[in-house]
Amino acid sequence: MMGAKLVYIEVFDRIDKPTMTGKMVYPIVDKFVVQWEEQKKVYPKAVNLGQHFLSRGRK
Repeated sequence: MMGAKLVYIEVFDRIDKPTMTGKMVYPIVDKFVVQWEEQKKVYPKAVNLGQHFLSRGRK
């Protein structure tokens, strides 16, 4: 899959510690997404998209 981009969304319940999967993929992904600003302390190059993934479509 030449040219394919790899995006990883870190789980929302791990705010102050990295997950095992997060530690493994952080160096190789094209975009690393977090849902809490506090997670950027663990993953400084991450993009914070907020909690959109939690509330979308739920009532």
